[in-house]
Amino acid sequence: MREASTGKKALGKKGGEKRMKRIIAVVVTVVFVLGFAALGFAADADKCGTCHKGDKALDKIVKSKNIASCDAVTKAVKEGKSAKMHEKLTADDYKAACKTLNLK
Repeated sequence: MREASTGKKALGKKGGEKRMKRIIAVVVTVVFVLGFAALGFAADADKCGTCHKGDKALDKIVKSKNIASCDAVTKAVKEGKSAKMHEKLTADDYKAACKTLNLK
């Protein structure tokens, strides 16, 4: 009873609770931000897969056009009818697509 009347120890407990709540909030925020960052990187890894589904799947396009190399893929995309849509693709994006399609 005496501890509550002086307030010093009770204040210390409340201050500790506030500190723990802040630490938990920071940890939850960091985990949340890192989770979104991981989702962003995962989405970036499969840029082609977002549009090329079903009949427009990359493997079907490569098969129909008899493309056998990564250079041929790059040339077909850059010079094709939808070149404007693909102009922001980087060399790494082409390499990733070739790796997915098992092309050399």
